[in-house]
Amino acid sequence: MMDWGYYPFMGFWMNLIWLIVILVIAYYVYKLIKQEKILAPNKLESAEDILAKRYAKGELTKEQYTQMKEDLKNV
Repeated sequence: MMDWGYYPFMGFWMNLIWLIVILVIAYYVYKLIKQEKILAPNKLESAEDILAKRYAKGELTKEQYTQMKEDLKNV
């Protein structure tokens, strides 16, 4: 049998190391989910969605918006 007299806190340190490993893995999983690389890896906006957002932000006038929308339908 092994004498644990030389390593009185061995159980504590091993538990601490595993806790740190688990926390690091959980942190990286959280970051990946937050960046939507796991939940929506192929999420792409359509050209019409981008155009609508630009119009909503005020980057385009109504005439420009309708002209570009028509151009997209003709493509």
